[in-house]
Amino acid sequence: MPEKKLGVLILGAGWVSTQHIKAFQNNPHTEIVGICSRRLESCKLRAEESGLTDIETYTDYEEALKHNNVDIVSICTPQHLHAEHTIAAAEAGKNIVIEKPIANSVDEMKSMKKAVHKAKVKTVVSFVLRWNPLFAIIKRMIADD
Repeated sequence: MPEKKLGVLILGAGWVSTQHIKAFQNNPHTEIVGICSRRLESCKLRAEESGLTDIETYTDYEEALKHNNVDIVSICTPQHLHAEHTIAAAEAGKNIVIEKPIANSVDEMKSMKKAVHKAKVKTVVSFVLRWNPLFAIIKRMIADD
């Protein structure tokens, strides 16, 4: 019996969402089930550019978070919205990927952490270059002096 793929909601349809979409498309354990942005045209354009068909598009993130097949929310919105969106996603019981910078203040980060811990969901801050082979080589060269 095939393993169920984790459903991903892309929250935000700006440039950075293209990178998140590619990453989830390349992950055999995930599938993108929705895109949410303030403009429906942006959602549809991003879906079309990425070859995504048969997905939901939203302009209301609270409505998008109610989507039954969403397991992961990838937050690609402007940073001043990260705390609000992270807290809402956590309260909806969704696991979260947060684009950097994570927040605008320590207080926002503390509120985000509290919501994530209370909801017992998983979260990670996106730093896509973390796994780039170039950085592994540089790290090894530094270690080898």
